[in-house]
Amino acid sequence: MPNIAKILKDELSRVSRRETKKALASATRPAAGLRRTTADLKRRVARLEKELAAVRKALGRAQGTGAAAPEPAATARVTARSVRSLRRRLRLSGQEFARLLGITAQVVYKWEKASGPLRMRAATRSAVLAARGIGAREAKRRLEAMAAAKKPAKAPARKRAAQPAA
Repeated sequence: MPNIAKILKDELSRVSRRETKKALASATRPAAGLRRTTADLKRRVARLEKELAAVRKALGRAQGTGAAAPEPAATARVTARSVRSLRRRLRLSGQEFARLLGITAQVVYKWEKASGPLRMRAATRSAVLAARGIGAREAKRRLEAMAAAKKPAKAPARKRAAQPAA
């Protein structure tokens, strides 16, 4: 003879599982829909952020200042690493970079060998920050213009006065 208590217990647990499943089914459908909606919204936000970045980049190119706005001279952080990478990005030698900024080549050398933030005069800092906004072609063009402006017209050679023979 089968154990009636065990059969009754099994039947009660089966019925309770079925009823629980029915009760939870109404809650799981909306949750799945919400997950789909969230995933869709995430995709849309990613696409819109990508478009915004492209528009900002195009706007920066149209203004001729680059994608990022220049930092104010008082709060801009200029480090040895940033000077070194700026000089390399402009494809300039240390001497050419110094001429572009209006400083000596030795200062550029010391800056690049230093570590951490650099201390410099306000005029020099603004020259470095201005150089961040130009490209390699523009830097070369400015150096050529500076070289052309520095070459004065040659003065005629002065003749020596003939000295009397002694």
